[in-house]
Amino acid sequence: MQQLATAENQHPVPDANPDQARLEAEVFEHLGGTADFCAHPAGIAHVLPTTDHLVVAVDPKLGPRHRLPEHCLGSLLPTQYIGVDEKVEGPGGIVGVRLRGIDAGGLHLGLVGTGASLTLKGPTPQLWRSILADHRDWCRDHHLAPLWEASELARPESDYVAADPTWWQERSETAWVASGLLRRIPLLHTVTKPYSVSYWRHGLGWKIELIYEHAVPVEHDAVIDHLTHPRWGMALHVTRHSCACKPCDCDGGAERSCWFTLGPITDHGRVAIHFRRTRVGYKIADVYERLTAAGASPAWLEQALPTHHERMIHQTTPTSATKSA
Repeated sequence: MQQLATAENQHPVPDANPDQARLEAEVFEHLGGTADFCAHPAGIAHVLPTTDHLVVAVDPKLGPRHRLPEHCLGSLLPTQYIGVDEKVEGPGGIVGVRLRGIDAGGLHLGLVGTGASLTLKGPTPQLWRSILADHRDWCRDHHLAPLWEASELARPESDYVAADPTWWQERSETAWVASGLLRRIPLLHTVTKPYSVSYWRHGLGWKIELIYEHAVPVEHDAVIDHLTHPRWGMALHVTRHSCACKPCDCDGGAERSCWFTLGPITDHGRVAIHFRRTRVGYKIADVYERLTAAGASPAWLEQALPTHHERMIHQTTPTSATKSA
């Protein structure tokens, strides 16, 4: 996946089968790597896709203080609220996701009633088991009953799906879009260098926002070309776009925004991507600090936040006078 930017003979990214796409679409939505800054955009270091399986290597940290793997379990594993608050509706986590095991390969997830599977990679097996034990304790303390080991859909899950079967059918039919995006998420730190990535569901489609430091080229054409490439891209095409890029700072270095909308043959499953470049002088010291605390490498920081990175290097490099002293 990391070589797509340069390898013309790269094998295409395989499409997931329908059940696998359903699982991956739900994981894409709930993963949580865009809730704070991570070492890689969306908190995903790399992926390894096949037709019926996906390995997702997640970053260790979510922001400066939280563990991303721990956040993943809280977002992905389904639970049932058993407390007294009547305002809680539906199960938590992802309906139908099941924990299949933990081993040297990672933490394995499946989708009930299917052969779909996804592996979260990163922590050691011992750490995964510790995180899972902590999550069980947290669920108990918050009146949540685990559903992630049930052999079939639990009653709260089946009732939730039965309440709006049309919506769930439409989600299933458009799952290939989110699955395809997840399988290509490393593009956001290989062919382009935003310091912030966030995405969210918009109806049956998706919105993605990429934010760049002013000094960094907004290489949106490269991103769009890879996503729509006839060999390794998705079955999407540009339906409309608006570009505010300029070859100079003749507007005083104002913030600039470029929008692209990608769509399939049908009207469902559109992807709107906002490429935003910050204005000259935009304060990002706190962003740099959070990325550093989250484990971002100096090499990535130099590319995504070059102006601030250079400033920090100068601040930490001893002067000649200091060296001679």
